[in-house]
Amino acid sequence: MALSGAFLTKILAALLCGALTGLALPRPGVCLLAWFSLAPLFWIWRRCEGWRQAVLIGLAAGFGYHGTVLYWIYSTCRFAGLPRFVSLLAWGALVLFMALSWAVIGGLGRRFAEGRPILRPWAWAALWTAVTFFCERWTPRLCTDILGYTQGGHLSLLQASSLLGPHFLGFLIVAANVVLEKAWAESGGQPRQAATASNLAVVMALLAGSWGYGVFELARRDALTRGPSARVELLQPAVDQYQKFDAQHARDIIDNFDELLLRPRTALPVLVIWPETCLPYVVEAGRGLAEAAAWSRKLGAFQIIGAVSQEGAALRNSAFLLSPSGEVQGVYHKRQLVPFGEFQPFPFLGRFIGILNQLGGLTVGASVQSLFETPLGRIAGSICYEAMFPRLARADAARGARLVVNVTNDGWYKDTWGPYQHFGVNMYRAIENRVTVLRSGNTGISGVIDPWGVVTARLDLNERGRLDAEVPLADPFPQRSFYARHGDWFGVLCLLVAAGLIVFGRRQGVGRIS
Repeated sequence: MALSGAFLTKILAALLCGALTGLALPRPGVCLLAWFSLAPLFWIWRRCEGWRQAVLIGLAAGFGYHGTVLYWIYSTCRFAGLPRFVSLLAWGALVLFMALSWAVIGGLGRRFAEGRPILRPWAWAALWTAVTFFCERWTPRLCTDILGYTQGGHLSLLQASSLLGPHFLGFLIVAANVVLEKAWAESGGQPRQAATASNLAVVMALLAGSWGYGVFELARRDALTRGPSARVELLQPAVDQYQKFDAQHARDIIDNFDELLLRPRTALPVLVIWPETCLPYVVEAGRGLAEAAAWSRKLGAFQIIGAVSQEGAALRNSAFLLSPSGEVQGVYHKRQLVPFGEFQPFPFLGRFIGILNQLGGLTVGASVQSLFETPLGRIAGSICYEAMFPRLARADAARGARLVVNVTNDGWYKDTWGPYQHFGVNMYRAIENRVTVLRSGNTGISGVIDPWGVVTARLDLNERGRLDAEVPLADPFPQRSFYARHGDWFGVLCLLVAAGLIVFGRRQGVGRIS
């Protein structure tokens, strides 16, 4: 397929569409961009000469989106001392891999969604959602392409995810952009069609309904959060990641935690949370937590401690629950490991990525693990970027978790967009499941997020400190959310609709331009 000048222009335009959409994620978090930045992309897809061109257009748009959202991959490699070429290659390879889903969306949409005008927005939205839903479950990806993540600044809209799950807002964003593109084309001289006005009305009705439901839920928040509360403390030591496992700094790191815990307090905590891999040594079979155990006994509090653990030959990224007596009462092992950072898909590459391979070769934790039993209720463990995967928190909430503790270490990424994206997705997990999220990060962002996604306490990025916060003892959602109880039924529905479009389209030869 020859790449003409006109087609190259379309490629560049698609790249720009993706990049603009990426700006809707934190940071900079220009949420409104997502509601119209994809409209030109659908205009381009409509004018592609077949599905193969649409695949290339989708690949370009996906590259623009993920390249913008994940620019911090390049920065992280440079912070770790990797050469510019290797850093650029790592960023480009990851971005290209993640852009493949957009290429699939483009090809399927151009082939099977360009049928009847009245169905076109919903066909595109179902296909887009189906591909995202499918990829979220089988690839070790960052899940940044869940388009609902672009709406972090609109709490009222996010409340609908407690009913419909993480993909509904993305579905609505896609449908809105398709309708906007068609309305734009008709304003430029194409014949006006009643289907466009009807679809616009449906989009506005769904948007208004979602917003109205969110306003109603947020209005109930004050009444449901009144009553007694318990003190929790989140530690944010701001240890330099690139000195973390250097033996000569081990004593300083422990002293750092001691100083935070010695600071004056107005009330004793029920629970203290230390961040991911916070101890400067490996904990063997649950032993070696002497310093932390001493603080459990001194404070009379439960503690959750992030540490690298070893049992036999297996190294794991773990979180330990210590009782007020200092005994190990529970342990959680990370279930979703970071490619290249925690396991090597291609072992021969390990020697090229230096300190980023510091924890390479970890063993993955079991998919179902015991919840932590505490005076605050049952707590589910979550480590670092596991918060990016909706299915993990949902499964734990369905088993009875009232709170999710996310211990993390975003010190690798310094002051880039990465830590803001990682913190932001915890708001979605809180709302989707109607749980409280407690997040303790080495360099931040640490905070308490209530079941409505409201950040009730926070320590900003790179701010060293101890966050003393209150968590209500009453559980406002003892049954959790509809989504937590019934699963991602909306994603499954879109997958079935997409399958139907493909089967029906192959039989009927769908694909004409309307």
